[in-house]
Amino acid sequence: MFPSALFIKIFSVSVALVVFVIISGCTTAPSGSDRTMPATSLPTTTVPPSPVPSPTAIPVPSGADLQLRSNIYALSSNPQAGIDTVYFTIGLTSQAPAINLTRMEVVVSTPGSAPITLVHGTKDSTSTFSTTSGNNAVTTLDPREEVQITFRVKPITAGSNVQIEVKPPAGAVLPLSGTVPAMLSSVNILQ
Repeated sequence: MFPSALFIKIFSVSVALVVFVIISGCTTAPSGSDRTMPATSLPTTTVPPSPVPSPTAIPVPSGADLQLRSNIYALSSNPQAGIDTVYFTIGLTSQAPAINLTRMEVVVSTPGSAPITLVHGTKDSTSTFSTTSGNNAVTTLDPREEVQITFRVKPITAGSNVQIEVKPPAGAVLPLSGTVPAMLSSVNILQ
């Protein structure tokens, strides 16, 4: 179908006007008695120099370097008694330095009980935590990697609040928290 003659005329006139405006704007003749173009200047802005941090030999991880990468799961071998195992996955940002997991601590607390500090270990107890990657035990966490932290706890009843602090050997603590679901099954997610 061909465009109408009226459309072609309107389009042609529009193109001609645009070309005329562009050409006349680019070739403006100087005005005034001395036939010179008036000078215009743009405002200037002063940008203060940004501080340059001094280089450090060993980068120290910040709180943003250590990140939670999964839900916080709570297992229960006896749902009437409460949860008895907790696991979750952590990771590092791409620019973070590696972390020695054997020097890390995990602190678990619930309202009405004293905080319990867990240390890295391989035995299954309520005083140690383990670190794995793909069912293999690992002792370091490198940038862009993920590690699952698993630990046992004395039974924590349904509806309880749980506070967890992951303390790397250097840098900021990663605080985690959740509530044990009111209705427990064998696998639960802290809410």
